[in-house]
Amino acid sequence: MIFYIAQAVGFVGMAFLFIAFQHNDKKKILWLQAGTAAAFAVHFFMLGAFAGMAVNLLNIPRNVIFARSQRRMWTYIFIGLFLLLGIFVWEGPLTLLPIIAACISTIVFSFENPRYIRFLSLPIVVFWMVYNITSLSVPGVMTEAFGLISITIAIFRYDIFKKKEESIVQEEKPQ
Repeated sequence: MIFYIAQAVGFVGMAFLFIAFQHNDKKKILWLQAGTAAAFAVHFFMLGAFAGMAVNLLNIPRNVIFARSQRRMWTYIFIGLFLLLGIFVWEGPLTLLPIIAACISTIVFSFENPRYIRFLSLPIVVFWMVYNITSLSVPGVMTEAFGLISITIAIFRYDIFKKKEESIVQEEKPQ
């Protein structure tokens, strides 16, 4: 029964993630990512996947701080905290997957431009996908699949089609 409740909680996290990447505002993305992290922390705890739980617990304050502060020092502080966390929650080599993903995402979220956040979030999906498969996280696997789809849609919406529209408008302006 706990397994099914854990999966349901994970689906809540999945909803937050899908919505997050449909925004073109860094603060909104980060606040929604904090909601994703909270749901997945509970989800991984219920599955007994403590590395995933711990990383998500630390993702919450990281995302909130990054949504409110632009100081570069936070990037280094959180990378250090994630590496330290990896030592404390070590469950074997698979522990490296969420730790590396968290370090990369910490660097990614330090950027101001949502375009960079979207593009550089793609490799993070791979690390979490493998961890989710090994942790038997059905919504985790689906989240990464939908996250990949959501990021791709947002890239087309904001980075490809918008650029084409801007270039067409530039071409149509009288010289």
